[in-house]
Amino acid sequence: MWQTRLMVLVPIDVGFPTNDPSGSVYSCLMETLKRKREKLRRIFRGLETYGEGTAAQQATRYRLTEMYDDVVAAAKANSADVEHPEIDLLVSLSGYSPETTLLAFELTSPKQVLVVTSEKTRPQIDIINEKIAGRLKASEFRYDTVDPVNPLDIYELVKKAVRPTRPGDPPIRAIIDITGGKKVMSASAALAASQLDLKMCYIDSEFDPETRQAIPGSEKLCILSNPTELFGDADMAAASQMFRAGSYVGAAERFGELSARVSEPARARYMRDLAAMYQVWCDQDVAGLPERIEQVRKRIADPRSQLRPETARRLSDQIDFAQKLVAKDSSALLLNSYLLGDHYFSLGRHDFAALLFYRTIEKSLAERLRRAYSFNVSRPDYTLLDPDPEDLAARFEQTAKTVFHSERAFALPWRMQLMEAAIMLFVLEDSMLPATGIRGFGGLRHLRALADSRNQSVLAHGDTAVSKGNCEKLKRQALVHLRGFWGLHEPDQDVDQRIEIVRFITEA
Repeated sequence: MWQTRLMVLVPIDVGFPTNDPSGSVYSCLMETLKRKREKLRRIFRGLETYGEGTAAQQATRYRLTEMYDDVVAAAKANSADVEHPEIDLLVSLSGYSPETTLLAFELTSPKQVLVVTSEKTRPQIDIINEKIAGRLKASEFRYDTVDPVNPLDIYELVKKAVRPTRPGDPPIRAIIDITGGKKVMSASAALAASQLDLKMCYIDSEFDPETRQAIPGSEKLCILSNPTELFGDADMAAASQMFRAGSYVGAAERFGELSARVSEPARARYMRDLAAMYQVWCDQDVAGLPERIEQVRKRIADPRSQLRPETARRLSDQIDFAQKLVAKDSSALLLNSYLLGDHYFSLGRHDFAALLFYRTIEKSLAERLRRAYSFNVSRPDYTLLDPDPEDLAARFEQTAKTVFHSERAFALPWRMQLMEAAIMLFVLEDSMLPATGIRGFGGLRHLRALADSRNQSVLAHGDTAVSKGNCEKLKRQALVHLRGFWGLHEPDQDVDQRIEIVRFITEA
């Protein structure tokens, strides 16, 4: 039997500049520890004795009786710059040495202790209990045995320990000491910490290869955040899901938070800036785009962003396109209307999508009139279309009456909207309409029906939501108009390929 002296310990106030190894008190402490380490080594080698048992048992007994106070004082000095929150519960893994659990207790000052051990190492519990006698009540010190190779055992034990005892009680502020125990136990405890959102700690030290234990006096407390906070994988996945769902404001905020705390922040910063650029793009905030563009450009150039080459090339093309939006390039603005409509359609926001598809059709017609005839639909000068405006007005009115099945008067509009522009191009026998599949009155009536479905939207002039089916029809018509316009004015570009390039990426 071991003959361990029972000592009632009180919290140690080091009483010297703990972060100053040159301090006289600290120097005296380390000199004392040096002498005791020399004696410890002699005991371990069998050159001296300290009670009964094997040389290793005698050496351990000497550490726990003659060196313990000094080791604690040194560990507190070494850990003086380590901040940790107030702790309700210390969950400590205990192996064949009780010292790591004892030091974790001394350095974290918990209100309660739960020691997790195995059947083979349970005898160490008595030593731990003796050392903290008088420091905690009997109800505040507990231990439990687990299967050291069963991760579920440790997880269930920890989960039960940190769960509030009564509904409405505040959460228990717990920390898991993973220093002792088998490696499998430490890995299991780390997994439990990540699942239960708990901090971890361990006692770092210099290793003595002869005694295969820590060199007394070298111990220091280390605090680890929840692994999911440190590496951010789970939160990165959640933020990425928001990004894929088009929730760019929330995604930018989440990625921003991650970039401030994860160990490798470059990827989070890249995603933050890309989400912010996409949000400004969705808002059609042309004035806000340049700043966002520059931020994303920097992230593309940073190899730590971990971009695939094809993604980097696509983003560079998107930036070039976004700069054309800033410059108010008319072809880019037209394509952007379809792009954003397609984006909102993929998110199931059909009223927003319908509005943008409608705008794509309307803008393609207006832009055709501008480029082919120098005609501005907002400030019409009909002499640009026909030197005889009265004859033009008569033909326009007759066509409008046929399309709308109405005998009411149709004058030349003071400002053209979608149907007026389409009717005017029909009157002018312009090649734009055949390029979009409109070759007669039936085609114009079909276009009118599509326009009406948008006009009845709550985002236009009505009080009904646009159905997915009607939105799909508007999408098809918008794409036909875009292709028709592109074939006439951007014949060197494949508009479908262009759409694929500038479409917002989802897997960044």
